[in-house]
Amino acid sequence: MKSAGVAGSFAAAMIVVLSGSGMAQAYPNLFEGLQDGGCAYREKNPDTAGPAACDSTAARYKLIERVDLTPDTQDRTCGPEATLQYLHRTDEGYRLTLYCFTYNMPVDSCWDFSDNRDPRRVDCAAHQPGSERITQVFEGVVDGKLCASPITYDRIRRTICVVPN
Repeated sequence: MKSAGVAGSFAAAMIVVLSGSGMAQAYPNLFEGLQDGGCAYREKNPDTAGPAACDSTAARYKLIERVDLTPDTQDRTCGPEATLQYLHRTDEGYRLTLYCFTYNMPVDSCWDFSDNRDPRRVDCAAHQPGSERITQVFEGVVDGKLCASPITYDRIRRTICVVPN
């Protein structure tokens, strides 16, 4: 059994100083229109992110919570089940919207788990060496006895069963 220590990734819109009227300007919202259950991609090199079709290889994350922030909720963060947090903000740092994502791991998707803290979704048709296909997903359960080859995620309370791709 593999146990995956999920490292939370935190992303925020790049801060750019805008000159002009002195009014706070909002950065482009990378996830504009994305609703709970919608999917997204995020790449670190180059640093890009945005919505993605949930059945695509790019769709590594699923939105589990979207919160429009107020002056009273500026310090709000995502819960422990989130593997990615994104804050849409103004150029002065005022937080407008909080997006909380977890891994989008549907049955029959393929993943490279060589770095369990940062698994990568891969194209099943490419038969990438070391890639594994998800056969079952148990949400809210962490139990390494549910299948022959489990991967457990304690923090996000998930067990997935895999076979070599």
